[in-house]
Amino acid sequence: MSDRLEELRRQRGLLRSHLDWLDREIASLAGAAPAAPPPPAAAPPARPPPEPRAADAEAEAILAEYRLPAVSIQKQARVGCLLYFAAAITLMVLAVGALYLILRRAHGH
Repeated sequence: MSDRLEELRRQRGLLRSHLDWLDREIASLAGAAPAAPPPPAAAPPARPPPEPRAADAEAEAILAEYRLPAVSIQKQARVGCLLYFAAAITLMVLAVGALYLILRRAHGH
């Protein structure tokens, strides 16, 4: 039996049991005696987890080789703020220097 067919049958069983529960809840709220629940259907055996394939192991090894250590977002934000601050100070110093030179030449000193 294919995995897909097995999964579809399992889902159908779950839906039937949910519908039975809904019918019992509706009957109890309507004041009628709840219908006896049908005997539980034999649940299909749980599927074992798939075995890791060799290709998955190889891919994981390649990813691990190039994986970078995680850097905290706070550290990245701090470095970014310091860089912006340094850039702003540099631009301000250059602007004041340029203004000084322009005004000095304009007054002829």
